[in-house]
Amino acid sequence: MSFYIDMTTVLDMFKTEIKVVSGSSEGEWIDGQWQEAKGQETTYYEPFVPNDLVGQYSFMNVMRDVGDFTQYNAIWLSKHSDCPINTIVEHKNKRYRVCNIQDLSDYSNVTMYYLQSEEGQDGNKL
Repeated sequence: MSFYIDMTTVLDMFKTEIKVVSGSSEGEWIDGQWQEAKGQETTYYEPFVPNDLVGQYSFMNVMRDVGDFTQYNAIWLSKHSDCPINTIVEHKNKRYRVCNIQDLSDYSNVTMYYLQSEEGQDGNKL
C-alpha cells in the first residue's frame, strides 16, 4: 500500500517570499575568474526554514537526527522540482545556493532544497 501526502496546505501556511535565479548554475571562466550567467528571477511564496529556526520545528529536528544536516544553512520546501544544484536562491536579501535536492514526488507534492549561504558570518561573500 502506498501513501500520498498532499503538502499544499503546509506550503501555503508557512510561505514566505523567495526569489530564484534560473540559469544561475551556469557560467564561464573569464580572465581566471568564474562569471555566473545572468539568470531570470522568479518569485515564489513557499516555506523557507533557516538553520537557526531548526529547534522551533519538530520536522527539522527529525531531519537533523537522520542525516548530516549541519552542512546546510536552510531548507526550502517547494512544489517546483526544476531547480538544479548551484541555483541561486534569495531570501530576505541574503543569497543561498542549492547544494542538495531531495525529490519527494513519489509520495508527496514537494521537493526539499538544501541551501548553503553565499555569505560568511561577517556578511562577506564566501
